[in-house]
Formats: sequence, C-alpha cells, structure tokens
Amino acid sequence: MKFLKALGIAILLSAPAVVHGQDVDARSPKPQVSSGKQAEAEKKKAKKAKQIEKSVEKAKKQHMKLQTKNTRKMMRKSRRSSGRWDQGKREFFLKRWFKKKHR
Repeated sequence: MKFLKALGIAILLSAPAVVHGQDVDARSPKPQVSSGKQAEAEKKKAKKAKQIEKSVEKAKKQHMKLQTKNTRKMMRKSRRSSGRWDQGKREFFLKRWFKKKHR
C-alpha cells in the first residue's frame, strides 16, 4: 500500500505541468476607431486642458514673483518638508536630536 502511494506521488510530481503564458495582446489597450466629430472633440478637450495647465503655471509664477525673498525661501522649505512628510520620511536623526525643542 505504501508503495502505491509513493508511486502515485512520484508520477504526479514528475508529470509536466501545463502552463499557458500570458497573452500580451489581451492586456494592451486596443485603439478605438473614432468618428471625425469625436476625434475633433477629443483634440479640443486636450487643447483646453493644456491651456488651463499653462494658465495655472503662469498664475503660480506670478504668485511667487509677488512674494519677498524671505517668504519664497520659507515657501520652498515648507514645500520640501511637506513632500518628505507625504512620503513618510523623517528628518535626519541628528537634525531631530539637536533641534531646538518648543516647550
């Protein structure tokens, strides 16, 4: 009986497993055939989005221009620290140990 179980297990382990590879075409998005009006609407939408982005950047630049040098420096510093905070990174340990404590 033990011999039959061992033989059965050996046959199962030695049998090649049938594995199908992934179909690359199934995962890739297929380009949609769009009508002339739809394509024109998409172009118009993309152009408007680009224009909005450009105006936002211009407004940011103007806002920075209005600030004093010290304010710009403070804004850069707070932007960096907030970026670190968002990523879950802490300050360098020596910096944390020796900075002035607010009590």
